[in-house]
Amino acid sequence: MKKIICLLFISIFGITALCANPNFIGSWTATVEYNHSIDTYKIILSDNGRCTVKVSNNNAEQETNGNWSYDGTFFRLNAIFRNAKLSYLSSIQWASVVNFFPDGNSFHIQDRISTNGTRARITFFKTDDSLEVTYNEKAIPQIFNSFSQNIPQRSRLAIVGITAADPSNPNSLAEAAFYVNELTMQFVNSRRYTVVDRNDIDKVLTEQNFQMSGYVDDNAFVTIGKFIGANVVITGSITGTGSQKRLIIKAIDVLTSEILSMQSVSLL
Repeated sequence: MKKIICLLFISIFGITALCANPNFIGSWTATVEYNHSIDTYKIILSDNGRCTVKVSNNNAEQETNGNWSYDGTFFRLNAIFRNAKLSYLSSIQWASVVNFFPDGNSFHIQDRISTNGTRARITFFKTDDSLEVTYNEKAIPQIFNSFSQNIPQRSRLAIVGITAADPSNPNSLAEAAFYVNELTMQFVNSRRYTVVDRNDIDKVLTEQNFQMSGYVDDNAFVTIGKFIGANVVITGSITGTGSQKRLIIKAIDVLTSEILSMQSVSLL
């Protein structure tokens, strides 16, 4: 009898362990802003509790192996970068409640993006290595040059987000996130504006149950801008496919609801 109970317990435990992390196995990518730099995190989670972690930006990259686990509530990941090339990230010790988005292809945690930094929101998108996402690196500088002529200097800006061409496609979401981060970096590095921290924007979006999917009118963006305390909100969308694919960005005056500037750039 004891043997049967023991086997039953082991079976239940095994099933629970398998069900605890059905969506985590695979490759995930996140982009985060730290100290005016945009870092790309790529983590590959294996079903044996091992993981590969790569962090890179325009200046350096570092990669290592580590361990991860998920008990149904807390996501934990530990990795040490030996001879770290990013001085502010010598190790990762994440322990956070995890929140999956309804599509199952993205989740976020709240933890440190630097070794001794403050906690911040990190959003990961599932990526398929068999699909390659290409970016037009000239698109954002072109948009910024136009916007900087029409947005008053010293304005407080909130870059709310860019709607992906296909919100159900993780690679499409990663593409939209790339352009958001590039646009943010352009405005921050110009030192002409005050850019609202991404974590503050995400907090308001969550509290107001605001979803960056499908069509959202300008009044909704103005409302979000008022909650954040911004003078100008910047938003946009990626439309079309193939040779017709375009990035459309607009800047809206929160006080008057006037569109200060609007640009459409090909993403060929």
